[in-house]
Amino acid sequence: MGPQPATTAKKLFGPFEFEAGSGDLRKYGTRIRLQGKPLQILMMLLDRPGEVVSREELQSRLWEGTTFVDFEQGINSAVNKLRQALGDSPDQPRYIETLPGKGYRFVAPLHSATARTVLEIAAAPVATPKVARPWLPWAGAVVLVAAVAGYWAGSIPRAMPAPQPAVRFTIAPPAGYAMEGAASRQSFALSPDGTRLAYSAIDRSGGFQLFLRDLASLESTPIPNTQGANTLFWPADSNALYVSFRGKIRRIPLNGEGFVAVADAPAFTLTGLLVNPAKLLLDTNLSTYMVSPNGGTPEATATFVHWPQALPGTEELLYTVWDGAAKRYRAAIGRADQPESTRLPLLSDSRVQFAASTVTLGASYLLYVSGGNLVAHPFDLSRRQLTGDAVPIVKQVLSFRPLATADFSVSANGTLVYQQYAERSQLGWVDRAGRAMGKVGPANVNLKWASLSPDQRYIATAIYDVERGGQNLWIVDAATGTSKQLTDAAGIRDSAVWSPTGDRLAYLHAMGGRRPRIAIRGVAENDTEVIETEGGFQSPTDWSPDGRFLLFSNNGAARLASEIQGDVLVMDLQRNRKITPLLHSTFHEGSAAFSPDGKWIAFISAESGPAELYIQAFTGGDNPAVTGERFRISRAGAQLLRWRRDGKELFYLGYDGRVYAVPMQLGGTPRFGAAERLFEIPVEARAAIHAQLGFDVTPDGQRFVIPTVSDAAAPGLVVVQNWEALLPGRRKQ
Repeated sequence: MGPQPATTAKKLFGPFEFEAGSGDLRKYGTRIRLQGKPLQILMMLLDRPGEVVSREELQSRLWEGTTFVDFEQGINSAVNKLRQALGDSPDQPRYIETLPGKGYRFVAPLHSATARTVLEIAAAPVATPKVARPWLPWAGAVVLVAAVAGYWAGSIPRAMPAPQPAVRFTIAPPAGYAMEGAASRQSFALSPDGTRLAYSAIDRSGGFQLFLRDLASLESTPIPNTQGANTLFWPADSNALYVSFRGKIRRIPLNGEGFVAVADAPAFTLTGLLVNPAKLLLDTNLSTYMVSPNGGTPEATATFVHWPQALPGTEELLYTVWDGAAKRYRAAIGRADQPESTRLPLLSDSRVQFAASTVTLGASYLLYVSGGNLVAHPFDLSRRQLTGDAVPIVKQVLSFRPLATADFSVSANGTLVYQQYAERSQLGWVDRAGRAMGKVGPANVNLKWASLSPDQRYIATAIYDVERGGQNLWIVDAATGTSKQLTDAAGIRDSAVWSPTGDRLAYLHAMGGRRPRIAIRGVAENDTEVIETEGGFQSPTDWSPDGRFLLFSNNGAARLASEIQGDVLVMDLQRNRKITPLLHSTFHEGSAAFSPDGKWIAFISAESGPAELYIQAFTGGDNPAVTGERFRISRAGAQLLRWRRDGKELFYLGYDGRVYAVPMQLGGTPRFGAAERLFEIPVEARAAIHAQLGFDVTPDGQRFVIPTVSDAAAPGLVVVQNWEALLPGRRKQ
């Protein structure tokens, strides 16, 4: 027979397969990058599973001739890299246990497998009589059916791995960046194969940068061409990212350079799904669009498929629908080109995501947020039925109910990522140099807005409620800090502006299935809320000194690279809420505010490139308008503005995160001086929640009320490998 091919020993543990001869480490078949000292340590531990490999032995074999200090630093770094590659934890080790002062031990069950090269020699053909085979015409169909079924079945291991404990670690953004909570976009997502995480983080400018983290590495890297990106989503092959960027959809390959321009992004694009090579779904808060991934014009579909996800082995999608009667969401199953076929009997506060079990063959779950907790609901995909009850697996997960957004992502290999919820905000007083002058109002909450009443006695703010996934209005006594909750209901109530008499507030109101509208209510305890008529996005920015007009924007904020272009409109409260466009152009305009005498409007406009601060004369009456010359005030970018109550200064937030003061002299022709650089509002305070940022200033221009954050640890993204171990009955006792 001749010489037999050599055998290559393979060692299996958990989802990993290690080939000693080549040093090749794979997880679920995907090669893990491991080399140098971390690889050598793993080989030594696998050679003696269950035994202690001493630090002295490691030093003599791998760090011979080095100093003790170099050895200590080297071994600690190498073991940390090895644990990172395995997704292991020193506190709850699954694979590598540390014995302080002694060494390390491999503790996971280890199995051996043999990979043998097989040489197959065909037997000599044997003559057989020809017989009729009436089944042959069906053979092609049988093979086709088997291939389709195999697409899904082939992705499920024939023998499920033994259940493993959950392993957690946290990913923090790079220095100078902070993570903003769930809102009008998808801020992070695991790749479908669960090996990589893409996420966005906000910088001092208020813009987002996308980062990529290979879960087998220790560092996040910025993704080129994504400064200013808004939302992101993955295709099924995990080799690229789709991002919305300044009103465009881009496809960014992760193994190349540059990007592919796909299409214009519909307003308020949240996420997308590559249904097949010719169809890309784009989801907004009110409609779904279809476009070719190779480029084209998005066209609205007949069915609103909100937060779509492909169900494996089927041509159907899982998506989320708003239940107006229950004022919550439900999960639906259907096709994008047909009315929904199945609506599941569950109530959710967020989008719903499917996850196949990696522990029990054929089992699966639906994950969603309910009451602020991330829950897993057992689900039978073949019968399209819920089985059993939903169980909580992670408490206090950020969500944003008006858009069904939630800060979690789950992949096919049993990895879950969610954003930590941190209560660390409070309003604070600072002087012009930024020196702290005391805190005011509730502590350890999440807020970003501050608006002083005309008499300076009270501050209006909005505080996030994690159980409801939204904000409600609060009134804070500016002198004593005592506070009271003004509204108490589901939805979003934010960006409150005072009436000139100080007895009413106008604010943004939003619930699921609708874009934000202006609401007005008195500040007395028993006053009622009046929601204004339907329209586009409505976010109030100021109330005129005579009480007649409300300025509002049809976009949420003016960022460095705004996702959609905004306009400034005015509502006439004396003429049946008549709405008149005030600043309407091809450029972004927003954040408008009346001067104290009501004769001027200050606003942000991107007509010169980056958004800058301008003022222009305002005429009221039955046909309100801006007239005359437009004066540019800022020169290096502006996002948010406030007038001093006597009109002598105009304050704005620059792209460097600092507040600036500009001396003003209003008249027939306004005169203004150079901007004075004051203080910085920390990026972490501006990223506490998805909401409008608001600061305010006392009439003399000497004190400012701003959002602040405590010294508690900033929130990050928590990665959980083997998340099913979080289910009741599977938690470590």
